[in-house]
Amino acid sequence: MSIAEAPIIDVRTSARDARRSGPMEKPPVSHSGFLESLRYLDLTLICCILTLTGFGLLMLFGTVHRAPMLQGAVDRQIMWFGVALCGLALTLVLDYRWLAKMAPAAWCINLGLLIAVLVIGREINGARSWFRIGPLSFQPAETMKIITVLMVAQWFALRPDGIRRLRDLIVPALLCFVPMLLVLKQPDLGTASLFGVVFIAMVFWAGIRRRILVGLFIAGIFCAASAWPVLKDYQKARILTFVDPGRDPQGAGYNVIQSMIAVGAGGFSGHGIGEGSQGTFRYLPEAHTDFIFASTVEQTGFLGAFVLLTLYGVLIWRASSAMYHARDRFGGLMVAGLTAIIVGHAMLNICMNIGLFPVTGLPLPFMSYGGSFLLSMYVIVGLILNVSMRRFVFNG
Repeated sequence: MSIAEAPIIDVRTSARDARRSGPMEKPPVSHSGFLESLRYLDLTLICCILTLTGFGLLMLFGTVHRAPMLQGAVDRQIMWFGVALCGLALTLVLDYRWLAKMAPAAWCINLGLLIAVLVIGREINGARSWFRIGPLSFQPAETMKIITVLMVAQWFALRPDGIRRLRDLIVPALLCFVPMLLVLKQPDLGTASLFGVVFIAMVFWAGIRRRILVGLFIAGIFCAASAWPVLKDYQKARILTFVDPGRDPQGAGYNVIQSMIAVGAGGFSGHGIGEGSQGTFRYLPEAHTDFIFASTVEQTGFLGAFVLLTLYGVLIWRASSAMYHARDRFGGLMVAGLTAIIVGHAMLNICMNIGLFPVTGLPLPFMSYGGSFLLSMYVIVGLILNVSMRRFVFNG
């Protein structure tokens, strides 16, 4: 029997299972109806992402309102916000265990899209990562991250003893690193790195022996070092500039220098919405996407950065709660991988903006301009909510 067909455990009948799954916050309901499960929807998490999105729209307006080439960006983002809400609602309706059945076919289809985008995709900023569908653009790598999480979660869920041998990692590694290599080919180093983050997080949550974890760490360092010769010239320049931003201040180091200037210029309370020089007057490139954090700090200062980081902290707290209290192994593993995507995006983007990580082009969740990315973030949160609200529901 596959993990998708396994019934949710009735935690009232087994103290051992209750300890394994974590303490119950509320008694389970008596049937598995969708409307009944909505009673346990995590409103704190929903309010958190809505607040983040609203904050992002405000910062986006402040960043682009003086840029003629970006007129209409806020309207398009609001339109995508509506699409994202529909995606969230649809994700809540579907039982997450059913998604496990669909994951293999979806993974193969999305892998085909990653191959196709290399041939017929639209090139933006040097990366061939997009399909153009009428007025909208679609990035298949965004959906591939989510589907890969589902596939790896199902694989580990069927092995409750955890990772006891190195060969237990062969299939999950292929599931993560095959799409990662295709994304690197686009090239999109930032998005590709997220597949590695997902792999590490899910391996850790699945239960891995310490000696295997140490071996993976050493192998990861070796692979990172051996990848240097195959990197593009601009990717090498970004890494060298990370070590010494002043080595090319008008070239590869320009973005990160302007970003750090924007962060420093914000002070305690910022210059105000739509004010400041770096973001609003376009001294900071990609201020509405990759460097939205720097633009936000310039406009709102330390206070705005504190609010933003607090909201991300609340999001991680609620996602971690869903992961810990999941009633089945597949649900917990799925939430672990999805949370890793959000955390990886947020941490790498913020570190990039303040000069603690090379520039990779990763957007900031719920803040950066980008329709398919916003949609993928809402689908991710929808899946986390799906696991969270169904932990009190059982079949019987």
